[in-house]
Amino acid sequence: MALLHRLVRVLFVVVRRGAVAGCGFAVSRLLGRRPGNALGRDSGHDWLVRTVSELGPAFVKAAQLLSSRVDLLPPHVCRALGRLHDDVATPPITGLPGLLGSSLGEAGRALGRNAVLVGSGSIACVYRSTTPDGREVAVKVRRPDVEHVLRRDLALMRAVARVLERTPLCRGVPVRGIVDQLAESAESQLDFEREAAGLEQLRTSTSPEKWVHVPRAIAELSTSSVLVMDYVAGLHDRRVRRDGDEECVSAVLAVLRSVYRMLFMDGFVHCDLHPGNLYFRQDGSAVMVDAGFTVRLTEHARTKFTAFFYCMSLGDGPACADVVLSTAVARPGADTRGFRAELAGLVEENSGLRAADFDLVTFAARLFDLQRRYGLAADPQFVFPILSLLVLEGAVRELHPEVDFQHEAKPFLTKALMHRVLTPDRV
Repeated sequence: MALLHRLVRVLFVVVRRGAVAGCGFAVSRLLGRRPGNALGRDSGHDWLVRTVSELGPAFVKAAQLLSSRVDLLPPHVCRALGRLHDDVATPPITGLPGLLGSSLGEAGRALGRNAVLVGSGSIACVYRSTTPDGREVAVKVRRPDVEHVLRRDLALMRAVARVLERTPLCRGVPVRGIVDQLAESAESQLDFEREAAGLEQLRTSTSPEKWVHVPRAIAELSTSSVLVMDYVAGLHDRRVRRDGDEECVSAVLAVLRSVYRMLFMDGFVHCDLHPGNLYFRQDGSAVMVDAGFTVRLTEHARTKFTAFFYCMSLGDGPACADVVLSTAVARPGADTRGFRAELAGLVEENSGLRAADFDLVTFAARLFDLQRRYGLAADPQFVFPILSLLVLEGAVRELHPEVDFQHEAKPFLTKALMHRVLTPDRV
């Protein structure tokens, strides 16, 4: 009954906001103006962001996760959903000293009394504070009621997915699988002990690069609902030098090397390195934060993805196609032969391009479009690393337009493949 009541409320919000958007469309037509596309342009962006924001944290988080899923949605829809990383208006947490005190005792109450809000999201708020011994820290606090609300709405999404998967429109589409992936990713971001472990993995993977910094989680002051870590000042100062500045380029390359080390050597994926989680500072250093949306690849998936990227760097299209086909699920009527031929052509078409001419976003969009058209469902373990690189490319291209992703990846690809040959029993 609770899920039915919530479904009625969700439908009411969508219908009400849809009616408002429809009225705006009609008025624009009457005035002779060209209305925005409902999902891709100015007014449509506003409608989508406001509707999802009103629906609550589960829908906001699901939309944020979908914003990078160009394997599932058209790019213009992903761009619209991407605004939810920045455009969600959320209030701060009330009664913070008491809330932290219930988790951490007097040390928590002291953190709450000194806290200054620096970020507010659908699941948590982040504050700058000072510990009793004088350390400046960042305190990430989960909203008190968000776990119940999130799990209720995710249960609703799963129920709707079960119904949709039986309809002719969605026949053959793994709707439940997609929703389960989103739900699992959203639920994992409730657990701050898991995020603390993710930060430690990030620190390990980035430790060889002096230009890359990851804040350290303070274990004795952290719980499943509170994450206390080193405070890093100056993150929101965007006045970094571009124009090929040597220190900035060094930081970009250091970030790339760190990400490749995580992907190909450690099998660890930070899926959310958008500009709100990856900062390039004026001194030429980079800072990675927020390890909430991270994925640990299976050894099989890490090996397959490494092989795909290596074959792509060689321009070996047929080998790339073989790797993808060995990981994807073929739906009824799938044309694997047609897919193999077109993907081989796509890889070979891009293999001779200069670094500045190779666009990973376009390549990935065409790869996923081929999978959809030929009846293949991608393995999420294979998709997540590609999505990670897509998000990263958008963050670094502005600072280093000539960066050669494939060239920087080759040392790590070679090392990972050699390790696989020397230790085959691990797969």
